[in-house]
Amino acid sequence: MKLLISCLLLAFITFASQAQSKLTIRGVVKDTTDTPLDYTSVLLLSPKDSALVTYTLTNKDGEYQFKNVERQPLLIKATYMGYLPLQKELVLPETGDLEVDEIQLMPILQELYEVVVKAAKAPLMMRGDTLEYDASKFKVPPGATLEELLRKLPGIQIDKDGNIVAQGEQVQKVTVDGRRFFGGNTKMATQNLNAASVSKLQVYDDKSEQSKLTGVEDGVKEKTLNVELKEDAKKGGFGKLSAAMGTEGRWTTNASFNKFDKVNQFSVIGYGNNVNQSGLSWDDLQEFKGSGAFQFGDTGDFGFNGGGSNYISLSGGDNEESFEIPFNNLNSGYSNNQAIGVNYNYLKDKKDFNSNYFYSRSDQTLESINNRTNFLQNNTSFTSTDQSLQNNMAGHHRVNLRFQNELDSSNTITINVKGRLSSLNTYLASHQELIRSSTEQSQMDRNNTSDKWSGAFQGTAIYRHKFKKNGRNFAASISDTYSKADQNGVQKSVVDLMNSTDPNTYFRNLDQLNQALNGSNLIKSSLLFVEPIKKVLFWETFYNFSQSQSETDRQVYDVENSDTQELNPELSRYFENTITYNRFGSSIRYANKGSNLSVGLAASNYRLIGRFSVLKDSEILGRVNKSYLNFTPNVSFSKSMKGNKRLRAGYNMGVNPPNISDLQPYKDISNPLYIREGNPDLEPQVSHSFNTGYYMYDPVSFINFRVSFNSTFYQNQVVQNQTIDPETFVTTYKAGNVSGGQRFNPYLGFGFPIVKTKASAYLYANPSYTKSLALINSVETETQTTGNNFGINFNLTPLEWFSLYTGSSFRLSKTKYEQNPSQNQDIINWSAYGNMNIELPKDFYLDVKFNYNRYKNESFGFDQEVPILNAFVYKLLGKAKKWEVRLSAYDVFNQNQTISQYAGQNYVSTGRIETLSRYFLLGLTYNMRGVEVKKRR
Repeated sequence: MKLLISCLLLAFITFASQAQSKLTIRGVVKDTTDTPLDYTSVLLLSPKDSALVTYTLTNKDGEYQFKNVERQPLLIKATYMGYLPLQKELVLPETGDLEVDEIQLMPILQELYEVVVKAAKAPLMMRGDTLEYDASKFKVPPGATLEELLRKLPGIQIDKDGNIVAQGEQVQKVTVDGRRFFGGNTKMATQNLNAASVSKLQVYDDKSEQSKLTGVEDGVKEKTLNVELKEDAKKGGFGKLSAAMGTEGRWTTNASFNKFDKVNQFSVIGYGNNVNQSGLSWDDLQEFKGSGAFQFGDTGDFGFNGGGSNYISLSGGDNEESFEIPFNNLNSGYSNNQAIGVNYNYLKDKKDFNSNYFYSRSDQTLESINNRTNFLQNNTSFTSTDQSLQNNMAGHHRVNLRFQNELDSSNTITINVKGRLSSLNTYLASHQELIRSSTEQSQMDRNNTSDKWSGAFQGTAIYRHKFKKNGRNFAASISDTYSKADQNGVQKSVVDLMNSTDPNTYFRNLDQLNQALNGSNLIKSSLLFVEPIKKVLFWETFYNFSQSQSETDRQVYDVENSDTQELNPELSRYFENTITYNRFGSSIRYANKGSNLSVGLAASNYRLIGRFSVLKDSEILGRVNKSYLNFTPNVSFSKSMKGNKRLRAGYNMGVNPPNISDLQPYKDISNPLYIREGNPDLEPQVSHSFNTGYYMYDPVSFINFRVSFNSTFYQNQVVQNQTIDPETFVTTYKAGNVSGGQRFNPYLGFGFPIVKTKASAYLYANPSYTKSLALINSVETETQTTGNNFGINFNLTPLEWFSLYTGSSFRLSKTKYEQNPSQNQDIINWSAYGNMNIELPKDFYLDVKFNYNRYKNESFGFDQEVPILNAFVYKLLGKAKKWEVRLSAYDVFNQNQTISQYAGQNYVSTGRIETLSRYFLLGLTYNMRGVEVKKRR
C-alpha cells in the first residue's frame, strides 16, 4: 500500500507541475474557398523528431485551441480527409498566447489520396460519421491486449467489468476487419487480441439488422467498434501462450492463436485453471445477445416488437439452455474450469461465412449461508436460515454457423444454424431452519442429486428481394427450434417439524426418485413487404406465424425401502401444450434527413391448447383451451442532428402469454419449505412502455452527454401468489395475475476531459422507482422501492509510464411495505475500484487493481466490507520482448467472499458464499508473432 500511495503522489505531483498554464495556441482551418473545415485533425509536433506533443480536432467553425502548452519549439500540422496536409513551424511569443495565421488546405487528386493519407497520420480523425483512431499514436506495453489499448483512447472507457463505453454509450458489437469475431462477443476480442497487431480502430453507429434488410432507415443504432489489423499481422499468426503455478496448488493456463488475411479469419482460444477464472460472465452473455447475433437477424422476426418469440426461453439463467457462447458465473465458491473455442470466418465475392465452436467445462463447489426474514400480516414475521453445500459439474458444447450470400444485386439469402449439447450434474446438501421464536422452530436436512442431459438445434433461413422500384422490398423467413432434456434426480429430506395438523403436508421426511423428460419444437415464419409511398414515406406490412409444441413427462416415486418404488400420483404429471401465434400488422414510416417516425398497429392472436394427466396414457385430469386477441399499437421517433446529437422517443404495447413452466399443473417439492405449483388459468401479461432520450458527443472537446427516461405500466402482471402455512410457515408459490405495477427509470450521464488526452471523468445518476404488487395468502399487497444510484469514473493518463483508471458507485435502496410499514428497509451498496499501471525501468511493469464493496442494512444490523487488492509485477525478456515473467498476488488482504442482500415484496434476505481468497502465482508468457511487428515510436 505504501508503494501504491507513493506512486500516486509522484504521478500527481509530476502531473500538476506539467499542467501549469504556459501558453494557449489557437487558430482556424479553412479550404481554398474560405469554407471552415470541421473535425480537422491539428497536431503539435516536436521539430527534432516529429514526435507528437498533443492534438485536437477543429469545431464546426474550423476553430482549434491548445491550452497549457509548454514554451518550446513546435511544428503545427493540419490533416483533413481529401485535402493535402499542411505543416509549418510556429514562432512562439515570449509572453502571452499565440494566434496562428489561418491555415488553408488544398483538395488533392484521387490518385494521390492513398499516398497522402499514409503520410498524414493523425491520432484521431473523423471520416464522415466514423471516429478513427491511429493505434500507433497510443503507447502500451509490449504484449498488451486490445483492452489495454482501448483504455488509452480519448472518448473510450473500460468499466470494472471490462465493458467498453465509447462516446458515452456501451459498445454492443466488436468486429475485426469488419467481420464478426466469436459471434461479436466484445470481450472475446478485447481480452484476446494483441494490441501490437492493431493498425487503427473505428467507432461508429451501425444500422439495425432490420434496416439493413429493408434498406429503410429505422433510427435504431448499434454502437460498434471495428478493429483493423496491420498488414504485417495478417501475413502471419499471432497470439499468446501462458502458464502459472502458485500457492496451495493453484494453477492457470491460457492460449490463443489468430491468423487473418483478406479472405480468412482463424482463431483458437483455450484456458484451464482452478482459480475461478471462467472467462465469461453474465454481462458477457448480455453483450453477446445484443451484439452481432442480434435476435432479429437470427430468427427472422419482422415488424415492430419482434414476432412473438418471447414465450419460449432458450437462454436460462444458469446458461445451460443458451445457444450462445456460455457464461459461467464462477467468481463465487471454488471452481476448476476448462474451455476451448475455435472461430473461422470467410468473406469473398459477397459470400460471408461465420462459424464458431466453444466447449466449456466447470466443476464448482459452493458453501453458503443465507438468511431470509418473511413479513406477515399484523407486523409479524418469521426467519428462515439455509446452510448449504453444493457441487455443480457442467459441460457445454456450442456450435454457431452463419452464411450470407448476395446472389445478385436484388436477392440475398441468410442461413443461421445453432446447436447445443449440455450435461449438468448437481449435488446439494443443506440444513434449513424456520424460526418464529426461541421455542418455536422447525428444521430440515436435505440431500438432493440431479443428473441432466439436454440438447437443442435451431435453423433459420431468411430471404430478401429488392425490387427495381427504389425502396420496395420483400423478405421472408422460416425457422425451426428443437430442444430436448432428460433429467433424473433423488430427493431426500429429514424433518423435525414445529407443529402441523395437516397430515398431507410435504414438510415431512422424504425419500423420492424423480424422472423428467422435456421436449419442445417451435416453427416460425415471417413475411415483410415495404412499399415506398413517396421518397420519404414508406408503408411496411408484416405477418408472423409460430407454433410451439411442448411435452413434459415428470414421474415421482416414493422409495419405501431398497426394493420398492411407488409412483406418487400427487406429484407426477404428464403435460402437453400447443401454442399457436398469428400476428398481422402494418406501419407508416417517415424517414428524411435524419428524422424517423413510425406509427403502427398489429393484431395478434394466441391460442393455447393443453392437457395433463398423471401418466402419458392415463386418465386426463384437465385441459387448457384459451384464445387471446390483442391489438398492439407502436410509435417510435428518432432524429439525428448535426454535431453527433440524437433524440429518440417511443411507445409500445407488449403482450406476453404465460410461460409454460407456470402453466404446468404439478407441484415441485425439491425444497419442501418452498413448494412451487403451476396454474393453467393464467392470463397474458400486458405492458405499456414509454421511452425518451437525448444524446450528444463532441469529438472536438470529447464531451458527451446522455439523458433518458423509461417507464412501464403493467396489466395482468404475472406474479407468484405466496400461500404461507400459519403453523409450519411452509410457502407455496403459484403464479397469478395482478394489475397496477409500475417502473420508472431515468438516467443522466456526463463525460468530459479535465485535461484533454490526460485526464477525463464520467458522472452518472440512475435513480429508479418500482411499485410492485404481490399476492400473499391471496391478498394483494403493494411494495414500493426507490433506488438512488449515482457514480463517477475517472481516467488519469498524464505520462507515458503511468495511468490510473478509477471509479465509484453508490446505491441507496429504500423499500416500503404496505402490509408491514414497520419493516421498511434501507439498503446501501457502495463500490469503488482502481486500476493503476506503471512502467518501471529495465522493462519492469507494475499493475495494481483494487475493488472495494460495502453492504449495509441497519434494520438487521448487517454491515459487511469486502476490500480486494490484486497486484502484478512482470518483466519483458528477450530482444523482441516476446517473453514475460509475471508474479501475481490475488486478494492480498485475504478478504474475498461473495455477499448479497436484497429486499423483496415481503421479505429481506442476506447471503454469504465462501470464496477462493488469497493466493500467489508465478507465470511465464510467450507472445507469438509470425511476423515481427515494429515497435511503436
